[in-house]
Amino acid sequence: MNREELLEREDEAWLEFKAAFLGLPPDRREVEGVVPGWSTRDLVWHCVHWAADVAEVLERLRRGDPEPEEGDTESRDAEILAEGRGMTWDETVLRAGLSRERVRAVLSAFGEDLPEAAVELFADETFEHYEEHAAQIRAFSEGHDRD
Repeated sequence: MNREELLEREDEAWLEFKAAFLGLPPDRREVEGVVPGWSTRDLVWHCVHWAADVAEVLERLRRGDPEPEEGDTESRDAEILAEGRGMTWDETVLRAGLSRERVRAVLSAFGEDLPEAAVELFADETFEHYEEHAAQIRAFSEGHDRD
């Protein structure tokens, strides 16, 4: 995929993700169970954090710096979850938009010749991530509608 295709795919997935999380009734946003132990707000924050993280990694790649070593993702997710639970819904949504803008800007700064690592990282932590969690939020919402 070239840069424009990546940005277009991210935009489409973001709109679906945003529709899923904003379409959930406010009283359901903090309810755990979208995935075991996580609420919709938790999933949105999770995506926000990883989009911001990949923006930093992409900046390193653009400068020619080595990628940082991956740590224990499971313990890191627990830290991220705890951090996000200290924020309000509105703060989480605001930071989601800011993180999204940043990762798109960093990818755009590469120009046309994107390294394969940049393509993979961007895809993994933006549109593939949004699609995965949008589906979970929709299923959670539909399950509630049947109750």
